[in-house]
Amino acid sequence: MKLLNDFYSIVDETSSDGTYNCKVKMNPQHGLYKVHFPGNPVTPGVCLVQMATEILERKYDKKFQLSEAVNIKFRKTVVPEDEPTFVFNKLVFEDDLLKASVTIEDNENQFVKMSLIYKVSD
Repeated sequence: MKLLNDFYSIVDETSSDGTYNCKVKMNPQHGLYKVHFPGNPVTPGVCLVQMATEILERKYDKKFQLSEAVNIKFRKTVVPEDEPTFVFNKLVFEDDLLKASVTIEDNENQFVKMSLIYKVSD
């Protein structure tokens, strides 16, 4: 299920020195926030991983299938009012795999740190 343009939207993208940044805005009216959790909405971790995947698919115009989540550390919850930036600071293609180091952060906080491996599927 695609989340782009429903659960979140991209508000800014930049690339420099091998780093790709993608700032997003959540949709606080999305139905998911009504159940996760009522009165105290939190963005589910699985949605953050899916968002990273969709951002990479958009960047490279390819389809990726998550093969392995090597490491995921949740440091602070992401709430719908946050406008975090997905920072891809290490993107390496090896054979039919994409290895990605991703942090989700804003000017004050690091929310999540992930090391993900994707299979490239056409």
